[in-house]
Amino acid sequence: MIVDANALMLPVRNQFPLEAEVDRLLPGSRLAVPSSVLDEIRELVHREVRGARSAAELARKFPVLPNSGKGDAAIVDSAVRERATVVTADRELANRLRARGLSVLIPRDRHRLELRRGARTRSAPDTGA
Repeated sequence: MIVDANALMLPVRNQFPLEAEVDRLLPGSRLAVPSSVLDEIRELVHREVRGARSAAELARKFPVLPNSGKGDAAIVDSAVRERATVVTADRELANRLRARGLSVLIPRDRHRLELRRGARTRSAPDTGA
């Protein structure tokens, strides 16, 4: 299971029980952080964005998934390659992943995640940037 940068910010900003919610919906799942997400968080720390330092500390708890590229495209590529569910608060990214047949966990409110299954079982070309 892949975690996006904005999902790593949820526990920091909203006391969101990220790990407990992932375990509630998909027991035994393990979160991994793509290296591109770590790069994004490092940039947020460098820009002194509120909560970025704590998100970086949280990210250290999880294994790193090496990937290339930046932003959403890198997450989509990694998720497709690994056939992974992605935890994200980014609605556009969630829609792109679901269109590729991948499931996503999205925040439903301040304390719950919701599982949304992929729209298809076959991979389709990713036309978004």
